[in-house]
Order: sequence, then structure tokens, then C-alpha cells
Amino acid sequence: MAQFDVYRNPVDDLRDEQPYVMQIQTSFLNSPESRICIPISRIKAGAQPMSKLNPEMEVQGELLVLETLFMTSFDPSYLRRPVANLRSDADAIWSALDYALHGY
Repeated sequence: MAQFDVYRNPVDDLRDEQPYVMQIQTSFLNSPESRICIPISRIKAGAQPMSKLNPEMEVQGELLVLETLFMTSFDPSYLRRPVANLRSDADAIWSALDYALHGY
């Protein structure tokens, strides 16, 4: 498991709207019983997500949005076989987290 790995959403009922979750927890913490993740959602028709808080990300050829305020955690056993890694979007991800947690 690596930071910024993207997995299919382990919650079946949410997968239509939030098809993926991204692990943001550092890879240095290998022993915790859960991994901090942020859902990645489909953009709703007509919606204008706040770009600093909810940056757009491309996963598997689909343009999606990071749902920063819906951060959660999962047991690592639910996060199997990453489908992508968004390390190339790290600046936008950290900016969204800074904005959510610090207001800047």
C-alpha cells in the first residue's frame, strides 16, 4: 500500500457516486489497523465543485473530483489491488487538505 494509491470503493452502496477511494496515509505507518482515505466521486451534472477543496482527478480515463471533506478510514483488508496512483496530483491533494484543515 502506497500513499495516493486509488482503490475501488469498498462500500458497494456508494460505488455509483463514489467509485474510488484514495489512501492519503503515509506509507511509513505500516502497522495501523486502518488507512485514511478520501473518496473520489463522479461530478454531478450542473455541479460546480470548489476546485481548491475538491480538485478534479483522472482515474481510469474518467474525470472525477476529490471529496476532501468526506475523509474516512478503512481496514487495509478492504483495500486490495490499487487501480491507480495519484502521486502526480500530490500538490492539488495537499492543497485541498490544507484548505480543509487550516483554511488556506
